[in-house]
Amino acid sequence: MSFTHNYDIEYLLEQPTTTEAQKRALQSLMKHQTVVKAAKALGINKRTLQATLHRCKKNAYSKDIDALVADGLSIKGTSTYYKTDEETGIKSERGQWIKTEKTHEDELEAIKTVTKMLADKVIGIKKKTKTPEKTNDELLTTYVTTDMHLGQYSWKDETGNDVDADIVFRNTLNASRLLNETTPNSRTAIVLDLGDTLHASNDAARTKSGHELDVDTRHAKIFKMLVELKIEMIDLALAKHEKVKYVIVPGNHSDLVCHYLIAMLQAYYKNETRLTVDDKSTVHKYHRHGKTLLGFHHGHATKLQRLPEVMVWDRKEDISNTNHRYWLTGHVHKDRVIDNPICRIESFRNLTNNDAWASAAGFRGIKQASAITYSDKYGEVARNIVNISQAEDMK
Repeated sequence: MSFTHNYDIEYLLEQPTTTEAQKRALQSLMKHQTVVKAAKALGINKRTLQATLHRCKKNAYSKDIDALVADGLSIKGTSTYYKTDEETGIKSERGQWIKTEKTHEDELEAIKTVTKMLADKVIGIKKKTKTPEKTNDELLTTYVTTDMHLGQYSWKDETGNDVDADIVFRNTLNASRLLNETTPNSRTAIVLDLGDTLHASNDAARTKSGHELDVDTRHAKIFKMLVELKIEMIDLALAKHEKVKYVIVPGNHSDLVCHYLIAMLQAYYKNETRLTVDDKSTVHKYHRHGKTLLGFHHGHATKLQRLPEVMVWDRKEDISNTNHRYWLTGHVHKDRVIDNPICRIESFRNLTNNDAWASAAGFRGIKQASAITYSDKYGEVARNIVNISQAEDMK
């Protein structure tokens, strides 16, 4: 049986997406009726002609398919199904399935819209608080939380430690209280989230790379707990420090949480003039304190070795006017330092115990939270540590 085709040649020849080479292929097919004969006339392989015709068809029909796709979705793929005429054996196209998925940008925009609607209900709930009487103008204290993974679930018999949302909430808040009690009375404080604040970005319970996650409960409940926890931590800082800044950077587990958490905190603390919420959407953020420059990044997107050049490019003027420069990162759940001539790059241990995947992979180590105090002239001048045992033992 001779090879037949199912191309609407006249339609394809009229389309602006069809190239000259594709037109020649279509005209040959129109003249010779079969792909085999058309390819032979053009002096090319049958498969080469089929590939040319397929690209032509795909480009021409893509604009028609796009018109059928709802807003907020992108085409993931298409599947065409055919029928064969029993008498002639000719295949003809019966229809096409259009597979769609949400684009990252549209998902983010939808989250921002919904969050704004929710945030409108809590605008200005927090009233102004009393300013601390005595603080040290030269000092800045950064309360570091990294890889908190709120919402993670872990079973003690499998991993050595039980982990659920309540345990992570309690340990993180207890560590924050202990650090708040032991740090200097700096005039300025940064409540810092170095990414992976939540274990998962949604109820799909997977990372962006598709890694399946063990989660404790529903995403909506976890987000509610997160807002309560951050309010507690920020209030602790406001009670001790005159000026407080909240900074969060996206991580690979929870890249979307930054956007809706920021909106909620900005609304809640609208009347609190002593608090600034960093609302930038970048994965690299900065804060300058006199002659000290701090950079914040989760550590998943840019290799640590490249962070000095990123800082130089992003903050050219600050580089020239500072003597002490630091990158604070997370992601690897352990201490690591690179002492670069431009700046010191450091990743920090996290406070939350391992999940099943990390435990099986052999990751071990002390769990702790940190607070670092910087001088506007001399860089880092003090460091406070709380390990997980202290947080667990706190009443």
